[in-house]
Order: sequence, then structure tokens, then C-alpha cells
Amino acid sequence: MRSKLKKVATVIFLALFTIFGIQSSYADYYPTGIQQNVSEQTLRDNGWTLFYEQSYGTAISSLATELRPNGKYVILTGKAVGSSTLPVLAAAPTLDVFTYTTLNVPQLINGTYWYFTDGQNIYNGIGSIGFAPNNEINQNQADVIEWGTDPLRLSWHLNFDGGGFRLGVEVLNYSTDYLKQVWTWNGPAPAPAPAPAPKPVETYVRKSTNLQFNEAMYESDKLSDPDGQLRKTVDAIDAKYGYLIK
Repeated sequence: MRSKLKKVATVIFLALFTIFGIQSSYADYYPTGIQQNVSEQTLRDNGWTLFYEQSYGTAISSLATELRPNGKYVILTGKAVGSSTLPVLAAAPTLDVFTYTTLNVPQLINGTYWYFTDGQNIYNGIGSIGFAPNNEINQNQADVIEWGTDPLRLSWHLNFDGGGFRLGVEVLNYSTDYLKQVWTWNGPAPAPAPAPAPKPVETYVRKSTNLQFNEAMYESDKLSDPDGQLRKTVDAIDAKYGYLIK
């Protein structure tokens, strides 16, 4: 019997959550470290917005200004055209991701090694941006370590007409079959402000020691008796019980 009552209570509780919208509209998603095979819908359902999407064959400027959202957090990822699954992605604060790094010296941010190296003074002006699972990278333009075999690396050329370069195990210079994506998010929604405390109800009590009961009632400046019913009631009470009230 107790088990049955517990199940009934659980059903009622869930129904109230559904009917009155007590649950939050989405659960926050800010993964630590490199993730694999994530649905685009997972990002949308958790507050992320697609900021940039172009084919892997589309060039990115040297300073990558077109990739920089205003949101607080950023995800770099990609996918095959027509797919909704992101084979590899990583998330980090936007400001950190777009902080310049020394060639082949990535920085550890939120469990992932990130790099963003302006190529204006190296390799004929070709730099790169991306992430790796460890600090071993080789920015021979883009990161070429274990290219074609390591599923946990993403690297994009900067200032190179071939776009590219890699998305997990895929090598994609000039490719129009895969898309580069940048997602943005501003962080958890702020908690709602607590409701203001109700104002205390003001009451008025007329203090009198010398007036008779009916006089105190009639002379109260807070009474309203437009139809005289209150007065009739007081008269009736006074006639019957007034002798008891000092």
C-alpha cells in the first residue's frame, strides 16, 4: 500500500512540473574536454546558438574575426553536409579561445588544449586555430600531428585559400562536403529574483477607556456603513450584550 501511494505521489509531482512549468526550459551544457558524436539538437536544447557555418573549403581571414561571437562561451566543431551529428567538439570561454598563442604552444582551457596563432609572420602568412587532446601539436600551417588518424583534433587554416584542414580523422582542404561551425552561449540563465515580502497589513484599532461601546464604534473614523446595516447590527448587539462591555 505504501509503495502504491509513493507511485501516485510521484505521478502527481511530475504532472505539476509539466502543467505549471516548474522545470527550467533547458539544462545547461558546458562540457569539459573534447566530446565526440554530439547531436546539434543537444546544443540547441541547452541554449547554444549557431554563429558561423561555412564549408571547409571556405577561407578564414588571418585574424579570424568572422569566427568571433560576442557570447561568453564558444564551441568549435564541424559536420558532414546533411548530417546533424558533430563528430568532435570542444567548448571554452570565447575570450580565451581567441587569445593568441605562440607557435606550437597551446594553452589548456576547460580540459582541452587550444591554439590560435596568427600566421602573418610565419609560413607565408598562414596561421591556424583549433584544439587537441594534449599539448603535442605541430602547426605546420595547421596542426598535422596524426592527421587522418586522431579523432580528437580540429584544426583550421587562417589566411589560406583552401580553407580546411581537419575534423577528427577527416582531412578536408578545399572540401565542400563538410562544414565548419562556431556555436555561442552566454552561460546559465540568472536565477529569478525572489518575490518581495508582502507588506504588513495595516490595522486600525480605536483605543477608548471612557466611551461606551456603541459610542466608540459610531465615532471610529475608519468605519464605513453607507447602508446603515453595520449600525443596526451594532445596536442589536449593544441592546443584548452592551451591559457586559465596560
